[in-house]
Amino acid sequence: MQPLTTRYLKRIDTYIFSEFVLPFLSAGGIIAGVWLGIDRFKQIFKLLASGDYPWYTGFFILILDIPKIALNILPICILLACFLCFQKLSIQAEFTAMKAAGANYLRILKPVMIFGLIGVLSCFILAEILIPVTAPLNDSIFKSAKKRESKEVKSFTYTKHYPNKEVQQIFYAKSIKEDLLTNLVIVDFNDKGFINIHLAKNAEWDSEKHGWNLEKGNSSFIDRAAMDDNEGFNHMVSNFKTKFIESQTNPIDLIHIYKRIQTLNILEVWELIKLHEKNNIETSSLNSLKTNFQQRFAYPFTALILAFIGALLGFSSRRESRNWNYITLGLIVFSFFMFQAIFTSFGDSGRMPAIVAMWFPNFLLSLVAILISYFKTTR
Repeated sequence: MQPLTTRYLKRIDTYIFSEFVLPFLSAGGIIAGVWLGIDRFKQIFKLLASGDYPWYTGFFILILDIPKIALNILPICILLACFLCFQKLSIQAEFTAMKAAGANYLRILKPVMIFGLIGVLSCFILAEILIPVTAPLNDSIFKSAKKRESKEVKSFTYTKHYPNKEVQQIFYAKSIKEDLLTNLVIVDFNDKGFINIHLAKNAEWDSEKHGWNLEKGNSSFIDRAAMDDNEGFNHMVSNFKTKFIESQTNPIDLIHIYKRIQTLNILEVWELIKLHEKNNIETSSLNSLKTNFQQRFAYPFTALILAFIGALLGFSSRRESRNWNYITLGLIVFSFFMFQAIFTSFGDSGRMPAIVAMWFPNFLLSLVAILISYFKTTR
């Protein structure tokens, strides 16, 4: 048998690739509709019904939501498109004809790799270019319609450490609006054994003096060494109307960058993580930042892995029961969303290193792809 020429191989690639389009669009429309119907439609129409807002307010919110929705559903759409495409080609015995003409198993999968790599690139474009632009604008329109444009941040906390990892300072503010903090608590653990506790009703950052101007509060001084020896300890309290405290760390720098994490591009996330590390501070969002940074790389490659899984499941011979392929596909879709939620939670909480939490689901999916490939090729 003469090997296929490059011209005919390209025709096969083009044909298979064209067969991806309709299933991909169909899957995207169905999943996006369900995704919107569960939550977003309800929010938007409740907003429009509760006030005298023009219809196009909801339309703009939906349009600006599309990049975020597309990013969330893209890997599953690719999985379904590859599965349905290859299932159709198997039913019509077109793979049998391709193999008879000399196209081997791996050569048929070349369009799948191209389709998956397009998915990887699309995820990067959505996450790093479109969403950082559309998400803040969407939030602004939504909040403006609800008349809630307050820039207040509630309950901000950070912990600063010495180089030896011992706690140096605990900082808490009940709320922050612009550069004004309210109900502030600062606990300083001096390396000489003293504890200073500052309570203030209001505080404002002084960029020239590099410190905090506190208003209406009190300061406590505690001798920690004497307290540890159970010999009693000195505890002095002084009230003040105004007081200045020098500080090397300004959490306002962090707060100004603290938009919703998905609105940051990957360089901004990295800079924010390095800002934490440079100042030896830890905030409640640090684990989420690390998880999100790893997710920016791991999630796009999920689309490539799922493309291969979908194509492999679509391969079926006339003797093979296709019911198991559909059952396996359903289990993979369920597991995909479940593992994304579980491991993201583990990463955000710090119970698992971010790099492990975000890449382990891809490792599991890769094992599934290898097992399916082995099963298909040995039958």
